[in-house]
Amino acid sequence: MINSNGTLISSFSEIPADLIQKLHSEFSITEKLRYQNGKILFWEQHYFRMIASLRRHRFEIPITYTMEYLQAEIDKLMGAETSTSNSALIHFQFLPYQGTIAFLMSIAQVAALNQTEPSQNYNLDLFKEANVQASNLSNLSTTNKTIFTIGKRYAEENGLDDCVLLNDQKNLVETLHGSLYLFQENIILTPNLESGCQDFTFRTAFNEWLLKGTAGLELVEQPINPFELQKSKELLVLSIESGGQSITQYRKTSYNSIQSQKIYRDFVDQLG
Repeated sequence: MINSNGTLISSFSEIPADLIQKLHSEFSITEKLRYQNGKILFWEQHYFRMIASLRRHRFEIPITYTMEYLQAEIDKLMGAETSTSNSALIHFQFLPYQGTIAFLMSIAQVAALNQTEPSQNYNLDLFKEANVQASNLSNLSTTNKTIFTIGKRYAEENGLDDCVLLNDQKNLVETLHGSLYLFQENIILTPNLESGCQDFTFRTAFNEWLLKGTAGLELVEQPINPFELQKSKELLVLSIESGGQSITQYRKTSYNSIQSQKIYRDFVDQLG
């Protein structure tokens, strides 16, 4: 089931032909959300991130696109998708259409965050063929799509599960699959937004939770040199799709996942 600009349809063939043409030819903005236990996780933060991205790209935003309206459209789609379990990923896509913008929304059934199991072997390396610009423009998920496409192909060709992206100052940014966290002694390091990482809602929520001191470790957001990877005891990749994935191998350095997985599970448990 798809929500096409407020109309529920069962297949792409029911989408207006001129909107299909726009899908092929126009730039679009996307956002992934997670529906769990009868609610959209971090909906307010997601909403403001989507609106900010639309404004940044100079889209004409309809006055009807309020938080309440878009949430009602999500609820409409979830209510019509009877096969969906209590946990799903919601994919939003906005694109120019008839002088304003339109949206497409689809859902995919997934395991709940507290039921996702990390891969037992997860290897990564640095991706050096292209660099992310260290600026707030890179915080937008649309900016570096080509780098991510090439990087994922590079990882596949080299038998890697993931790669860490570097910025033009040769500092860590994030991985191809999510936000990066380095566990060292009593601190957790993560690249700051000025390093060029994406300002994912899930990253923001996790950081805010860590800053409350609940985990007993200090979160430090700063530029991070790649040498810090080998100095870390554990590495964690965080994403709305897969949850918390611990890194087991970076080049010749091996890591365990006891502390990172405990902290991630504590974070997920308090979401309710």
